[in-house]
Amino acid sequence: MQDILEELEGHGKVVFTLNDASKMMNKPKSYTSKLLSSNKRVSRIERGKYFINTGKGIDLYEIASQIVFPSYVSLFAAFQYHMITDQIVTTFSVISLKRHRPITFGDNKIEFRNVQKDKFFGYTREKNIYIATIEKAIVDSLYLNLPSFSYVKESFSTAIGRQIINIEKLVEFTNRMNSGIVTKKMNILLSKENIRVSKSGVEKR
Repeated sequence: MQDILEELEGHGKVVFTLNDASKMMNKPKSYTSKLLSSNKRVSRIERGKYFINTGKGIDLYEIASQIVFPSYVSLFAAFQYHMITDQIVTTFSVISLKRHRPITFGDNKIEFRNVQKDKFFGYTREKNIYIATIEKAIVDSLYLNLPSFSYVKESFSTAIGRQIINIEKLVEFTNRMNSGIVTKKMNILLSKENIRVSKSGVEKR
């Protein structure tokens, strides 16, 4: 079993299924399940799905973004990841094409927000974490109305101040969402920071 866990880690699969392990061991699922349940390095996420305790602590970003495929962490958790909020996050929001029930990890919760395929974009892979870019995390927050608009404004302002946000990309993502509500809220955010967007480009008033 140790060899299997090391191989999974080597392939970046900290989160894996019973089927994954069973195939690698060439053993029945019932036998593999018993081995996994008795292994101290393995913890169960939900039925048929596990994660490996690497000894470096539990990375909820890594776990959250690999439960459903494809998916990525966004909204307030992404704000925290990109360090544009001082608020403490206890709910890790995952954007997915599929519905999935929430999962509780101690004091933290992983929730799943499903969107249509044309709105599923704007994320990157950093090591084993699938995470929204700052621009997409803001747009997702406006589209899904989470977190509260005041927190979005605060995080947007922080990103502007630290010069770590691409306004052209932000506008592009806003347009791709094809949502009047998102466009209206984005205009409020830009106006608040005295940013004007025109055909000639972006300018600070």
